[in-house]
Amino acid sequence: MKAIKEHTIDIVKSVLVWAVVTGLAFLYWMAVFLVLSLILLNVWHVTFDSILQYSTILTVITSITYIVKKIYKARN
Repeated sequence: MKAIKEHTIDIVKSVLVWAVVTGLAFLYWMAVFLVLSLILLNVWHVTFDSILQYSTILTVITSITYIVKKIYKARN
């Protein structure tokens, strides 16, 4: 019973860490695209909606990469 409880706690910790990493990745990509849109103001005409879309797509890619690396590390 104790081993099941410890395993459940480990899973909850892993999910929480994944959620934090995903949230930070989204904030990172938003900041990068907002800064780029300011730097490239006369060249890159972008709306906030497209910045949200780009950030979401790159956050999903980052999240999938993080999950794959964790699975690969757990198997080795």
